[in-house]
Amino acid sequence: MNFQRLDLFGTQTIGVYLSTSNEYALVPHNLEEKEINAIEDTLEVKTIKTTVGESNLLGSLTEINSNGIIVSGIATEDEIDTIKENGLNFGVISEKMNTSGNLVLANDKLALTHPDLPKEELEKVEDVLDVEVIRTSISGIKTVGSAAVITNKGILLHPMVRDEKITEISNQLGIKADVGTVNYGMPLIGSGMVANDNGFLVGSRTTGPELGRLEEILYNEEV
Repeated sequence: MNFQRLDLFGTQTIGVYLSTSNEYALVPHNLEEKEINAIEDTLEVKTIKTTVGESNLLGSLTEINSNGIIVSGIATEDEIDTIKENGLNFGVISEKMNTSGNLVLANDKLALTHPDLPKEELEKVEDVLDVEVIRTSISGIKTVGSAAVITNKGILLHPMVRDEKITEISNQLGIKADVGTVNYGMPLIGSGMVANDNGFLVGSRTTGPELGRLEEILYNEEV
């Protein structure tokens, strides 16, 4: 398991800019070469340079796993073509609920989604990502992708999630679940880091105890 501290565009909220599976990471065009290298080496992925709706907020606007990718409805045809060139199973979420990366939190088997995600969009997530879908919120936060981060081994949740909800999510997903923070106490974990089964990237202010917590929850197969 690899990890590295990394800031992008002068901010520690790197999770809003990056979206990753175990094979690919979507990254903004204008990252420096050393940043691209850090992403590729730490996550052990091929990077795809793109925007969505001409925005660099790829972590907020896409959700990707090993089976496919869900993209916001604001994506342009050229952006869609760039992503499709890599052979990914592909789906577009309605512009009315366009922050796909915040609305959906998926590993390779299951996905948590915004509790109000329409049935049509829910079925699209199921088909494209090839996962079972569970509508839920995390500590009252409906944008589940910003409130947690997930791998195929564990899920790290917003620190205000109650014990019974932690147990419920762990049982539903069949993986280890617990609470934590990044970037010296930042509760919106999904906005502050990015992770896959190979490793994770966090903002530069993430502390040693926070790193230990991340490793324990996201990379320990014991439930």
